[in-house]
Amino acid sequence: MISRSTFWLKNLSAALVVILLGSCGFAGDEDQVRVTVVEDGPTRINPVGTRLNFASATMRAAMAKGLVGLDEEGRVVPALAARWIVSNDGLSYIFRLFDAKWDDGRQISAERVTRLLRERFTELGDSRLQHDISEIEEVVSMTGRVIEIRLDSPHPNFLQLLAQPEMGLFRAGHGAGPMRLLSEVDAIKLNRFDEPSQEEKDAEEEDDRWVSLRSEPAAVAIARYRAGGVQMVLNGKYHHLPLIEAAGISTSDLRLDPVAGLFGLRFIRANGFWAVPGNREILAMAINRPALLTSFPGVSAWQSRLKIIPEALDVDGINTYPDWAGMTMQERIAFSRNHVRQWKASEGPIVPLTIALPDAAGADILFKRIQSDLRRVGLNARKVGMNQDADVQLVDEIAPYDSPQWFLKQLICPVTPVCLNDADAQIVEAEAATNLEIKARLYAEVEKMLVNHYNFIPIAVPIRWSIARQGQRGFAVNPRGWHPLNPLVGIPIS
Repeated sequence: MISRSTFWLKNLSAALVVILLGSCGFAGDEDQVRVTVVEDGPTRINPVGTRLNFASATMRAAMAKGLVGLDEEGRVVPALAARWIVSNDGLSYIFRLFDAKWDDGRQISAERVTRLLRERFTELGDSRLQHDISEIEEVVSMTGRVIEIRLDSPHPNFLQLLAQPEMGLFRAGHGAGPMRLLSEVDAIKLNRFDEPSQEEKDAEEEDDRWVSLRSEPAAVAIARYRAGGVQMVLNGKYHHLPLIEAAGISTSDLRLDPVAGLFGLRFIRANGFWAVPGNREILAMAINRPALLTSFPGVSAWQSRLKIIPEALDVDGINTYPDWAGMTMQERIAFSRNHVRQWKASEGPIVPLTIALPDAAGADILFKRIQSDLRRVGLNARKVGMNQDADVQLVDEIAPYDSPQWFLKQLICPVTPVCLNDADAQIVEAEAATNLEIKARLYAEVEKMLVNHYNFIPIAVPIRWSIARQGQRGFAVNPRGWHPLNPLVGIPIS
């Protein structure tokens, strides 16, 4: 029987042959850039809606500005808004808009943007940001070019939330740049948004800067890059890493974003042995994280994690590690093995833990390591597909903004049935607090509750990789894992 890893590597070889036969490469003109986005699911690119895949979000950000956006280094920069001020209490954000137009030539007004923002915030109640926009109280049009967003409690990282691609605005299908759709033949092709100046028209100068965007499975995307059909591959994840090595991609072309987020096992069902938090703790203790991460090629900098909230975000006591964090791996194995032996003696056999993982070579590596670690302490595991019934599912998500609340809200009862009502209630209390010290204290208490509940088993920092040659204009690794298209060809966002 052919293993999944072998199957994926054969897919890569087949994809490479097809693309090599049909590709003529590119001329290397830095004003014409071809990009492909890795997608595991549907590869259709559609910037409209709320549940956007990465490619669709990339297209939306290119065509539909929000009040602010993200540049190639992941920094918040002006977009529709030229500047803004934040009230001392953090409850009011006032934006002054640029004097600009939609792509049908109509003037952008504060009144219309206000209406569009209200509608968009409502729509995003059915999106990945649904738990992040709850603090928005009201959007008000103050004058022809001034908008105020009022919050019901302070959100220190609110601008990072507003810069997400889902916050880009369309008016009756028309965006405001920084790019416009040029063609949809073979791939999405985008170029400069604004009309050429009169001087450019008089001189018959044409701006031939454009970016083509396509979306495809990892094997095809990597093969296309190797064949010279694209200059850049975006949105690679941990389970695609074996394909990078198999394709012989230069390590200097592999770029890892220093992102923050969650990468670990979230319990979505807890029966028998796994219904007890102290038993779920055994799973956390048994995993040899350094050995697991070094099983993947080309990513020696991948960092393991024992706690829910990253150390970089620890503020005012939000710094809870599990009780066993100071134990050696050998001590953890011995403790876990003895615990499991005692349980079996009193309660009987333990059914294997079912883990939902992607069908990919890297996921097979991850599963085999976890299964091996569990077997060392007297447990076992079984791998199932992401859409099949399971005890735990792999969470591999990037935090859209730098705040402890995002990490904690990924473990609330609306997200997973294995949860704590007390923790949810405390999160609600923390969100309502207007004093930042009180808010931080409440979040610290929630983190401690969830660490001891073990409904989430942290493993590592998420991996997000891109492939791009050294010196690629407008590209930089960044903590948001976001790579806008317009800087690639020197088109400013505003």
